[in-house]
Amino acid sequence: MQPQRFTVASHDGVDISVQKAGSGLSLLLIHGALLNASLSWGAVLPKFAECFTVYAMDRRGRAPSGDSKDYSIAKEASDIAAVVQAIGGPVIVLSHSYGARASLEALDQLQSVWHLILYEPPITFELTRSATLEALDQALEAGDREKIVTTFLGQQIGAPADRIAMLKSSPIWPIILEIAPTLPRESRVVNTHRLATEPLANWRTPTTVLLGSETGGMLRDAAFFVQKNIAGCRLVILEGQGHGAAQEAPNYFANKVLEIARP
Repeated sequence: MQPQRFTVASHDGVDISVQKAGSGLSLLLIHGALLNASLSWGAVLPKFAECFTVYAMDRRGRAPSGDSKDYSIAKEASDIAAVVQAIGGPVIVLSHSYGARASLEALDQLQSVWHLILYEPPITFELTRSATLEALDQALEAGDREKIVTTFLGQQIGAPADRIAMLKSSPIWPIILEIAPTLPRESRVVNTHRLATEPLANWRTPTTVLLGSETGGMLRDAAFFVQKNIAGCRLVILEGQGHGAAQEAPNYFANKVLEIARP
């Protein structure tokens, strides 16, 4: 199956590239930090496409999508809104990690969303400019993409050294290095930008939060926070999984999503 591609112009003129495959009710996939659409959803997209018309957007800063000099989480929210509008009609949104964080920022622009599925959005409750952000900025200024990625993995998300070493030896490492310049700015949003609770309280669209049973810390706290603040929000536990179930257990993950998303 070879997905088609098209572009959507966001509100600031940046072109957002979108893969399209399958047929049926629309399902929009929004990836998190570190990865692009293909790396994030490639293992589950074929199964989703058996039931849905699947749209997988590459967020700004990931080729072939464009980017802008100035960055904000509000621009990411506008990108999502522009893609949803371009798809037209009722849309199910499945977003992961930072993509889920951006989706929460976009709630007041997503009137045509039929169901929102959020997989472990990162929400920090104690905002601070940390040494991690300073290290990421220094690596970015030096043009050291490998240092950006290893700092992000080790200090921002707490990945163990053996996992970082395994990733560095994998065939996707060069692609991750291309994405590296987006990591400092997205880490800054997570660490220093407070999520407004009023849009969550006003959101009335059916919403499900996915949480890995092995996930702890800030991501676990954030999942329960979203469930508490969105009326009727359902929490679904991914047994035996952490933050990367779409890549590490694709059949299990896809089946869970299909259970939730099928009309």
